[in-house]
Amino acid sequence: MSDRRQTSIGLPGHPKSANNDAFLDSLAVNEGPREILAPFFLKVVDALSDRGLRLSFEPLSTLVRTNEANKDTWRPLIPLFDPAHGIDDDKAFAVVGRNEDGDVVATQAARFYDWPDTSFQEEATSLRLFYRDPSRSKRPAESCGVTCENARIVSGRVVFSGGGWYRRDYRKQWISGLLPRLSRALALTRWSQDFTISIMAESVVDGGMARRCGYTNVDYAVNLAGGPVGDVRCALVWMGRRQLLDDLAAFNATPLDELMAGEDIRAA
Repeated sequence: MSDRRQTSIGLPGHPKSANNDAFLDSLAVNEGPREILAPFFLKVVDALSDRGLRLSFEPLSTLVRTNEANKDTWRPLIPLFDPAHGIDDDKAFAVVGRNEDGDVVATQAARFYDWPDTSFQEEATSLRLFYRDPSRSKRPAESCGVTCENARIVSGRVVFSGGGWYRRDYRKQWISGLLPRLSRALALTRWSQDFTISIMAESVVDGGMARRCGYTNVDYAVNLAGGPVGDVRCALVWMGRRQLLDDLAAFNATPLDELMAGEDIRAA
């Protein structure tokens, strides 16, 4: 048992997480309730270890390279995760899962926004959600139309969770039910967000991804046009801080087999 891990997340590690000891040792619950987050981190990392993933924090450039190398199974990366468009290092992270050969087989990322005087509505339609300077970085005909009823509610300290990808031979294992939750919890310990959000294509929502990731608020529509991902009708999926913590507490209290029961995990 690692003394450093006792100091960081407050619980002993599990033998089956041995490949992720360094990742667990790096975690610290600086924000949020330790009694929920500490057991959550151990349980979710155990589950990802069981699926053969060795986890690490990596720069967003790894996300960009992985996206470019897997265009046959991954849409172009949404610009808000591309450091070429201006992202402060302390306001984003990527979690990468590698297999025993060191190949990237799963990714998830998070980016923090501080919107005390604005909201998702204004930041998305102005394209500031995607680019530090939209006038310089956006494509000539690029736009984002937002008709979500709750788009103006999402304000304050906001985390965008996305950049999720799972190599084909690592699907059907419910990794998409694990990595997004891990990302949200990690973001909470860093930024203590009021809201966690993402944008999901309508077809992805219809396939059950929002539910699988734990989002219960699904609002239409966010209409992307003329940008790197093409013309796509999306939903704004979101949860408040209380919903996030309730979801993690339910995850802690429920065996994984029960969480996965009844789920269509063909692309999970």
